[in-house]
Amino acid sequence: MNELNATAVVVTHNSAAHIVDCLAALRRTGAAVRVIDNASSDDTVELVTRYFPEGTLVTNAVNVGFAAAVNQALTGITTDVTLLVNPDCVLPDTTARGLVRTIRTQPHVGIAGPRLLRPDGRVLISAHPFETWTTVLASRFGAGLLPVGVRWLLCGSRRRRAYDACRAPGPPVPVDWLSGACLAVRTTLLHKLGGLDEGYFMYYEDEELCLQASRHGFRVLYVPAIEAMHVGGASSSDDPTQVWPHLYRSLLRFFARHHRRSYPLVRATVLLRALLGVGTALVRLPAQPRAARGRARAWRQVGRLAVTARPSLLERQQPCAS
Repeated sequence: MNELNATAVVVTHNSAAHIVDCLAALRRTGAAVRVIDNASSDDTVELVTRYFPEGTLVTNAVNVGFAAAVNQALTGITTDVTLLVNPDCVLPDTTARGLVRTIRTQPHVGIAGPRLLRPDGRVLISAHPFETWTTVLASRFGAGLLPVGVRWLLCGSRRRRAYDACRAPGPPVPVDWLSGACLAVRTTLLHKLGGLDEGYFMYYEDEELCLQASRHGFRVLYVPAIEAMHVGGASSSDDPTQVWPHLYRSLLRFFARHHRRSYPLVRATVLLRALLGVGTALVRLPAQPRAARGRARAWRQVGRLAVTARPSLLERQQPCAS
């Protein structure tokens, strides 16, 4: 194994089911590895300590969020490329080297990401155009709430082209933003930006990072010829009350920062989605009492957030009410 002159950053939170596979793959790349654990209550820390003593491990007493944990790891990184890898992602050696080579040989590229596959071989859509109100409407009213044809029209041609690039491997494609599950980032860019934006507890920090990269003159490059395996969703809690409020708060914050004119529409869309979510959960209550109660509680939190959120408040990092 040849040493890969790059540093991989892995943020964990109750990631025991996947962290061994993730770190075993990173070990094969020869990259330096830094694990930041966000107050796991399972065996994550024990597994990292037992099987990967050569890595750097930092354990937080509380969950500080994904962006803040990544920023902890950035202190002291001297390699010119930083790999951001989710704990449920397996990054092959050839893919890691391809991403690092892309950054090193193309000075205009600040961020590069591979094609992501599910364990069963299905393609994950990981390349996207920047979001608009219509794409939010299409994505948040899926699963039967909007006809497929309507959602297809709302997505727009740019999003459809990005999705086509994910489905059919081809040459590298410049895109607006990439999923943060597996990214190679120019370390000088990260330092120039002051790290990831800690105003996002989790979700949307990847879109924000790519937006800021483009504003600093760097391209974001999707490289579908190289692949990584991503379980998807395994780094998040199964409890919607622990996930959905963070997701929607981050969505609202992104639009408050970058799309003030459409922010009221997005806010109204989130409120309507929450009301529909509560209603749907109540309908399912007799058949699935426990799951339906959890979903109803999560959607109430999202609805309360949509009612009370103000752009000025969203600039500050605040825990979502439980």
